[in-house]
Amino acid sequence: MNESEFSFEEILRVAVTQPDLRKGARTEARIRWVACMLLGRTSLLDLKVQDICTEAKIAQGTFYQYFPDRDTLLRMLLQEFVRFLYQTMISAARGSRDHATSIEATTRVYCRLFERNRGLMKCLLNHYESFPRARDILHEFNASWIQMTVNTLMKRQATGPDTVNLPLWRTCYALGGMVDQYLASIYLYEDPYVREVAGDQDAIVETLSRIWRVILQEELSHAD
Repeated sequence: MNESEFSFEEILRVAVTQPDLRKGARTEARIRWVACMLLGRTSLLDLKVQDICTEAKIAQGTFYQYFPDRDTLLRMLLQEFVRFLYQTMISAARGSRDHATSIEATTRVYCRLFERNRGLMKCLLNHYESFPRARDILHEFNASWIQMTVNTLMKRQATGPDTVNLPLWRTCYALGGMVDQYLASIYLYEDPYVREVAGDQDAIVETLSRIWRVILQEELSHAD
């Protein structure tokens, strides 16, 4: 993938330019693209329908022909975004020859996705109170990804996905939360102390991948 393919905003922008789109579909696509673009510039709390309409060059009445309110638009946008995250990470894992290369491939892709979609990631991670649906969408995404990860690990252990391994589930959830917090400190909060020691993206990927490998190897050895 080239770098633009990691940007959900860019994917939405390209969708608007498709020559075979009908006028109504193009207008709806433009609204979604503009909302995504504005979330990269401003807080979700400050984003208003008027801002979206001004940037999209449409009347507010036109907006309400496609979305009943701002929150419905944001919910649909975030749901589409997490599907994009999931599919992009799944694609990165395909073809990995072993567990270690799969971890590195998905971690590298997730880092790029996090960096290129800061506004959307901030919506998912930071607005539990102001936009509770974002919390639900994030939880659903995490649950789907962790379930896929656990099932894959259990399959490689030849125990089968029906085997319940609660310690492994707990470990994967804890590691996933650690990754989100670490990347948020670097890309969203721009913590100068973390950024000083984190290094470039290769170093970030190596650090997170190593933690996943070491801890999961220990967890799986206990399960044998």
